[in-house]
Amino acid sequence: MLKVFKPEVCKTPIGVRVQAKFVAGGQEDILWYEVDKKYADYLVHERADGFVVGLLWYALTHGHDIEVLSPMSERLYYTLNKYLSPLIAQVHGCKTTNIMCDQLDHEPFRNQGAVGTGLSCGIDSFSTIYDHMGDDTPDHFKITHFTFFNVGSHGGYGGKKALNLFKQRAEVVKSCANQLGKELILLNSNLSEILQLRFQPTHTLRSISGVLVLQKLFNIYYYSSGVHAKYFELTKKDMAYYDIFNLNMLSTESLTLFSSGAAYTRLEKTRRVAEFEPSYKYLNVCVSQGLNCGKCFKCKKTLLTLELLGKIDNYFSVFDLDAYYKEKQQYINYVIANKNSDDPHLRDIYREMIRTNFLSKT
Repeated sequence: MLKVFKPEVCKTPIGVRVQAKFVAGGQEDILWYEVDKKYADYLVHERADGFVVGLLWYALTHGHDIEVLSPMSERLYYTLNKYLSPLIAQVHGCKTTNIMCDQLDHEPFRNQGAVGTGLSCGIDSFSTIYDHMGDDTPDHFKITHFTFFNVGSHGGYGGKKALNLFKQRAEVVKSCANQLGKELILLNSNLSEILQLRFQPTHTLRSISGVLVLQKLFNIYYYSSGVHAKYFELTKKDMAYYDIFNLNMLSTESLTLFSSGAAYTRLEKTRRVAEFEPSYKYLNVCVSQGLNCGKCFKCKKTLLTLELLGKIDNYFSVFDLDAYYKEKQQYINYVIANKNSDDPHLRDIYREMIRTNFLSKT
């Protein structure tokens, strides 16, 4: 049994934390989320929603049920128990985690009506921003705040290296948010140190746990999709393949979550982002370091796509293009060799190379 106790808010030397004690297998620990003190009033300590979602992977992988000794949102309690926890357990071949809570609250939080999205400065992130800037987006659905979380994308197992990478990338994100004229919320957490799991298969629950602890601020949150909805699949490799389901199950009475950009392939998103001028200065997709190296798999995938679209020269200031061109032919060979793989991004790039007769030009 994993017991989650009532969250509390406390000050730290650099900000404000909402934290909750939990006990599992006789071991006691504390999960915390920290933001700048100016956002203290938006941290949720009245309900354990974010903590239950953040610890769900821990419970699943350790075979625990969860007893919540704190109020939690009734809708979330229902959807986790009836739909999401059983589904994830089936996908990963583990025991379903049952959640028990005697203090269910169906009243929505009085939030600030804010509309948020993560600003990683990647393709998916910029696509979400680009998609919500036009007049076709109603006022109450326009983005008001950006977020940038340290919950695993900078290193799934946490530690100093992940924290330093988070801080390094945050400097780029801050500059971008300033140019776009939106408020940015940085959130740090020890969730990765507790979970000790790879980020890719677990990212949705990690990230949304951070959003849920800010329910007093957000009414709507766009979680940028990583995969087109047409590739929907229940797979261990990445929750993004079924996020269009996950996010509905993680919404509450006061917070609506959307899988933004699920109607576009990554190639289509890249084409849209390449029309968005701020991306020329801030696009950052690297998985190896704080700034784009030009030679990791994600840099090469992005740069080859931009080259196919005739837009690569717009990104000379944010990528090491020399490093890319040295690796380019090898990566093209890799795409060709994996044209029938289960990676939809590679399949789309290969089809675009054929459509544009790219291979005969290189």
